[in-house]
Amino acid sequence: MYWYVSKQDSYSEECAAQVIALVECVQRRWNKEMRPTYACFIDLRKAFDRVPHEALFCKLESLGIRGRCLEFYRGLYRSSWTQVSSRISDTLSPAFPFCRGVRQGDPSSPLLFDLFINDLLEQCRPFGIRVVGMPESTMVGNTENRLPGLMFADDVVVLSPSRHCLEASMRKVSEYLTQLEMEVGASKCGVTVFHGCIDKVRRRQWQLQGKDIPVVEEYRYLGIDLNCNLDEGFTVRRQIQRYRQKLHMATPFLRNGRIPMDLRLRVVKSCLLPSLLWGSEWWGMHQLHAKRLSLVLNQTLRMVVGVHMKHTGVSIPALYTEFGIPSVESLIAGRRARLWAKGPSMRTWISQLCQWIPTFRKGTWVKNTKAWLLRRLGSSAVREIERSPRGSKALQRAVQQVIHHKWLTTGKMTQTNTWKEYCQYALQNGSALLRDSSLDYPEYSKSLSWLMRIRVGGWSSCSRLARIGILDEQWKTRCPCCLVNVPETLSHLLCECTRWGPKRLGIFGPMAMLLTKIPAIFDGSCYSLLGGRFVATTSLEENSNGISVEEMQEKKALDESIHRWWTTGEFTYQACTHSTLVALELDNVSSQCGFRTDLPGFILVGQFLEAVMGIRMSIIDNLRRFSLDSDDVNNTTTSRRPEGYGEAIGIA
Repeated sequence: MYWYVSKQDSYSEECAAQVIALVECVQRRWNKEMRPTYACFIDLRKAFDRVPHEALFCKLESLGIRGRCLEFYRGLYRSSWTQVSSRISDTLSPAFPFCRGVRQGDPSSPLLFDLFINDLLEQCRPFGIRVVGMPESTMVGNTENRLPGLMFADDVVVLSPSRHCLEASMRKVSEYLTQLEMEVGASKCGVTVFHGCIDKVRRRQWQLQGKDIPVVEEYRYLGIDLNCNLDEGFTVRRQIQRYRQKLHMATPFLRNGRIPMDLRLRVVKSCLLPSLLWGSEWWGMHQLHAKRLSLVLNQTLRMVVGVHMKHTGVSIPALYTEFGIPSVESLIAGRRARLWAKGPSMRTWISQLCQWIPTFRKGTWVKNTKAWLLRRLGSSAVREIERSPRGSKALQRAVQQVIHHKWLTTGKMTQTNTWKEYCQYALQNGSALLRDSSLDYPEYSKSLSWLMRIRVGGWSSCSRLARIGILDEQWKTRCPCCLVNVPETLSHLLCECTRWGPKRLGIFGPMAMLLTKIPAIFDGSCYSLLGGRFVATTSLEENSNGISVEEMQEKKALDESIHRWWTTGEFTYQACTHSTLVALELDNVSSQCGFRTDLPGFILVGQFLEAVMGIRMSIIDNLRRFSLDSDDVNNTTTSRRPEGYGEAIGIA
């Protein structure tokens, strides 16, 4: 038996469904008839603590809850006692029974409270709004086509077509609450009008239980900010403001490289990201909103990986892939699609709104959602997913996959060299290992942060710094660390730079000699050290560069050996016979060999980066200061860092 009326959502998991039902009804009235909708948001003061027990039992009995079930609850509340603590003497008073309030922490308390105020709006039905697009004979939860308001636990909104009807509804609500011995929190209530003149509303005095209710132009209903025009952009901006406040509090934690990456990422996914996407069931499927949300989420992920907020070398798709987070556009679109598919099976007003789609030209939430899905997925795919046992979840996954794939394959962000190399060398295959291993090796959290930072492009070579004017022109073709006339590249930094030879030998051990030859073996590529695969997208029969099939086979075998060492720390390689590899004179590779390092290769690579990158940035800083001092002929300039210096070299 289902006791709740269709206006009551009763603590369901789709809290946003009540907001969307409100928005849909208001939009239909305005788009079709150009009529405003008057609303009164009501908040009950200490609602759970003011429920009279005897009135609750009478309400349960009137709903048909009798016999043993009713006696169980009577006995449960009859044996409920409480004590009061004194702040002065730090003692507890004698236990005494209490006759008001549902039991705190009891799983049945929310259900009992919902049943207690279930028919709060029943007497307001004659003053409710008519839902456009539904025939007058439609029965919604055994009621006529009149919506007096919506309820989600103690959050109530009364809806009326005119000011006179709203006054009448508020009188009925006041009488009912007084009868139930409940009290409204006037300071948290508000009267407003959607798509109407707010000045006319201010001319009247609105009261509930004799208390003045303020007239508001915006109200936060169920955690979603609404204004008089139901502007989605306003709601998104407010959502971003609240997210920035939470991000500010979490900044010291997210920036701490000593904390394992996985822990910081879990905080982002479980605490910050849900607050950013709250209410996206309403304003999802909108590229402009997704772009605004993506900007703040990008800042969060940059903070976690440790790069500057404005560093242009970072690939945003690589950053999301590295952390296993889908694009914001796919997340908000999937949430909206899920609620649209789930709506018809719910027992609230949203079910009828999803079934009765308006026929007028202007769009509403239901109409626009269906049109978007048909345009992106196709009618056959939507119907097939709807017939599946878990249609709403399946539709959400399908929408997320389609939008996320489009985001990864099109757009300006996918045209960067960092993202192209990330995909070419299959760096995404190592992202899950790095995330999961951060808890297994917490003492190397800083090293793993450096490794992930390099993988997503969070560093700038001296060649790039010289091109953008941070360093002198000579450093375009010269390494500032070893002072050799070769451009500083990632391969040179990891494998060839002689300044880091002792550190390379001390950290990598028996693998150090092979590292110096990797760029020559793999045509200047060092992505095997970052978790990528040189032959990930290369066919064995490819011979465009004069590479024979035998040589490609040997390169593939060596690439697999390096990847095994990178993931497990174990290196085994069968003797190579091709003249190109033999000519490298690698004593530990030219014959069958095997060794095992103390740690997996990705930990050692991270250690090496942590050891050298700090010194390297100091060298670059000194070069910049020397350049400024040389240009300061008249001693009129200072050696301060130029604008954009931190963004260029990636200092967070």
